Amino acid sequence: MESATTERRIGEPDPRAENIARRRRRIAIAVTLALAVPGILYFSLRGPYERWQDSRSLSDACRGSVESSQLNQLLGTDSVKARDTALGDASDLRPGGLHRCRASAGNGSFLDVSLDWNGNPDGGLSKLRGETRGGSGVISPIGHGWRGVVATDGDHGTALVAMSCSNKKPNASLLVTLDGIFDAASSAQKTRLGFTAARTAERAAEAWGCETDPGQDRVNDIPGDKSMKPESSGEVKGACQGINTSTIGSSADANAPIENCLIQSKDGLGTQYILGAYYPPFSKARTLHEINSSGLAGKGDDTYWGSAVCSNGERARYIIEPSVNYDGRDTDGSETFSGDAAGGKKQALKEFASRSAKRHGCTGLTLP
Repeated sequence: MESATTERRIGEPDPRAENIARRRRRIAIAVTLALAVPGILYFSLRGPYERWQDSRSLSDACRGSVESSQLNQLLGTDSVKARDTALGDASDLRPGGLHRCRASAGNGSFLDVSLDWNGNPDGGLSKLRGETRGGSGVISPIGHGWRGVVATDGDHGTALVAMSCSNKKPNASLLVTLDGIFDAASSAQKTRLGFTAARTAERAAEAWGCETDPGQDRVNDIPGDKSMKPESSGEVKGACQGINTSTIGSSADANAPIENCLIQSKDGLGTQYILGAYYPPFSKARTLHEINSSGLAGKGDDTYWGSAVCSNGERARYIIEPSVNYDGRDTDGSETFSGDAAGGKKQALKEFASRSAKRHGCTGLTLP
């Protein structure tokens, strides 16, 4: 029998060399896997991990008042982070005296969520009026039982919601302001902003112990900025009904805490006067308190106002004021109200305020 130690023949492979080669290959494969697997895991888990981080930040911000269901579409990205931010200063008309947080996206879009009690209505109203004073924005009701409104101007959008708190002191409300920069002018985006505001307000009320009766699980389909065209006298059905000139206005809603109507110039070049109805708590804002007892706003005969008493004993306020881009006359030198500026504005205010007050159950209307 041939010995196990018999020498190999010339030309045959050395088994020891093959064993060494196999061991080297195994070591190389092991090293490669050791280096590759963490990278594979990192890139495969990075998306879910980042989404988890985003979700975590949203659930923490403003005590969980912000949710992601609408934010991704509203801000135009699937990566939205949120954080609590410094409180606003009510003295300079910034909202957020109670709490404030910001949801931001990598594309530069953001949405600030600001919370106040009804004793500080100035900040949110100041933001909203900023969308309309130049005559470019209509205030639209969120609808379906929500005490909220939306206004946009290009890439800037604002929404306000007031949540009455039955367990707080009389007439107490939690005010929620959403304000930010994003693609805001389309119907889909304005509707989405309204729904986001309603959902945020509902969650904020729960977080801050406000027992309230929220609206339905839906909001109005709000028209886009470009689709809101002037309507001639006699064709208007919404907040501008009864005004005897060309107007642009939102739909009428008895729950809307703010309503407005944009009166157009005769030459068709834009908004010349703005009618506004402000119900509690926004009727108490200092931005509306420049008005004296004669019914003027301290700027000659540019602005007139009226008021009515509502069911909670607080007063509503009705105002007609010029657009900030208007000098009082059309480009051809004529007055929008057929030459009688004072009479035309007073009559427009009467029509607007009378219908709005009746919708909201307010009585005892006084006018200049």
